[in-house]
Amino acid sequence: MTWETATPVSSVRAGGPDAVPALPQVASIAVLPFATLSSDAEQGYFADGLAEDLITDLSKVDGLLVIARHSSFAYRDRSMDLRMIAKELGVRYLIEGSVRRAAARVRINAQLIDASSASCLWAERLDRDLADIFALQDEVVGKVINALADALPSAKPLPKRRVTNLEAYDLFVRARALATQSLRETRAARPLLARAIEIDPGFAGMPGSR
Repeated sequence: MTWETATPVSSVRAGGPDAVPALPQVASIAVLPFATLSSDAEQGYFADGLAEDLITDLSKVDGLLVIARHSSFAYRDRSMDLRMIAKELGVRYLIEGSVRRAAARVRINAQLIDASSASCLWAERLDRDLADIFALQDEVVGKVINALADALPSAKPLPKRRVTNLEAYDLFVRARALATQSLRETRAARPLLARAIEIDPGFAGMPGSR
C-alpha cells in the first residue's frame, strides 16, 4: 500500500489544525528518485520510470507501507542527510540509487538504508542487458524483501511480471513522465501511449501489473 505525506511529518504538531494521520505501525519505506549517470540528459525519464515501478511493486508487498511518488520525489536534488529525509517522510527505510543506460545495457546501483541506525541493509550494482529490465526490476524487489525479512515475516515473493515489448515500455515511461507535469504535457503523452499499445496490444495491463 502507498502513503502520501503532503506535509513533512516532523513539522506537524500532534492534534494541530494541519496534523496528518499517524503512520500505521508497519514496516515503512520510501523510494527516492534515482540519479541519472548517463551523458544523455533525456534519460532522466528512464530513471524516474524505474523508481516509480519499484514504488508500484513494493506497494504490493504485504505489511509494507510505501510512500507515494509525489512525496518521495520532492527530495530530488536536495542535499540532505538521509536520516532527516526518513524522519520527514515518516519512514524507517529508504531506497536510493543511480541508473546508467547506454546502448543496449543498463547499470543500476541501489542500496537499502535503515534510517533508524543509518546502516546499509543491502547494496548492489546490477549490470544487465536493457532487454532484461523487467527481470531486473523483479530482482531488486526480491532483494529488498529478503533484506527486510525480519520486519516482513509474512511477505512472499511477488509473481514475475509479464514481459513487455521494450519499445512499448520506453514509450509508456516517457508518457508517464509527461503526465506528471502540465496539462499540455499530458496531452502530448496520449500519442505515446497509443503507440505503445499499437506495438504491444497487451500493454493495456501496464508493465507494472502482475
